[in-house]
Amino acid sequence: MQDRWWWREMTGAGTMVLARIAVMVTMAVVACGDAAFAQNQKSGDPLQTFLQAYVTQAGLPGGVVGIAYQDGSSRFAATGLSNAAPTRNMRATERFYIGSLTKMMTSVVILQLAAEQRLKLSDHPARWLPPEYAQSIANAKQATLIDLLHNSSGIPDYLDGDFFFELVGREPQHGWRNAEILPLIADRDAVFSPGTQYANSNSNYILLGYIIEQIEQAAIEDVFAKRIFAPLEMDATSFGSFPRDADLAHGYDDGDGDGNLEDVTGFDVGDHLADGGVVSTARDMLAFMRGLFGDEGTLLGPKAIARMTTDTMFAGNGSYGYGIMVGASDWGPVWGHDGNYFGYSAEISWFPKQQTAVVFLTNGRALNEVPPFTQQILPAILGNPLK
Repeated sequence: MQDRWWWREMTGAGTMVLARIAVMVTMAVVACGDAAFAQNQKSGDPLQTFLQAYVTQAGLPGGVVGIAYQDGSSRFAATGLSNAAPTRNMRATERFYIGSLTKMMTSVVILQLAAEQRLKLSDHPARWLPPEYAQSIANAKQATLIDLLHNSSGIPDYLDGDFFFELVGREPQHGWRNAEILPLIADRDAVFSPGTQYANSNSNYILLGYIIEQIEQAAIEDVFAKRIFAPLEMDATSFGSFPRDADLAHGYDDGDGDGNLEDVTGFDVGDHLADGGVVSTARDMLAFMRGLFGDEGTLLGPKAIARMTTDTMFAGNGSYGYGIMVGASDWGPVWGHDGNYFGYSAEISWFPKQQTAVVFLTNGRALNEVPPFTQQILPAILGNPLK
């Protein structure tokens, strides 16, 4: 799916309504002090008020927001429904597909393998591919792993067109694997020469996931569990699977184009794929951001983090590093990603100056145009913009 840079300027009636609510939330925080977002959910809680207004304005079934502060504390709020039939209210512990936020995790594993000298970022993906795909995937012999991480390889996106989704319609519980996507990438023309420009292509992260599995000789879910989920105690995080577990919020999307949301939880559009198949909670995603970028981050060293966030490609409304969106805000630098999965949407952001993270997870696609959640809530979280 096309990246949606959350710091992009948005306009429209929905933006104005939410902007007014955000001002009210900011005033409430100023009046209540720093504890306003640290309290448990209560009537009149400004974060809960804003979340409810946002979900309603967007036409979403429900959502969860989590905020991690520099002092180690966290704050969560939930609203709406996690299941419409039978009705179940949304809980802060709900699990969601996080879509392209998975790409951040894929890039972490690639950088770990590079640090272990099991690959070089200057390698060409063809080195790891079966001969038939080394020949038939455009730019496989010219692009580098850095180009894949940057979304600058020029390799066409396997999601372009309807072919993959037609396959999903025929086999909604297929259990797609990275290796099975290679034929959908092959025998297509390159979009551009590697390294010359940015273009979001999920194929880049399918190839990176396939390379990880080849080097580790293990399924992607086992690699992530060993290298990311277990060390950070992300106990509620995994790749998707069937049968769906009871803690998974049902996903809703306008699958038939009639303008209404339908339950699409039963469709596998990438449960085991490295470009978007991870299921997680707000709490676990905050743990991931702290483990990656926090002062005591355990996933990567400072040199790798610096390279991940400074070796970037210009991408129009921001820049793209190694599996991460890199941008500027009125509160300083911001690193993060957004994501979509059939029936789910997600945003996550890290503000390095404030050592603060924000995650927003929802079980739907907005039916009405609204600005990104994080963009609207920032004044209430971070206070006055930096001078």
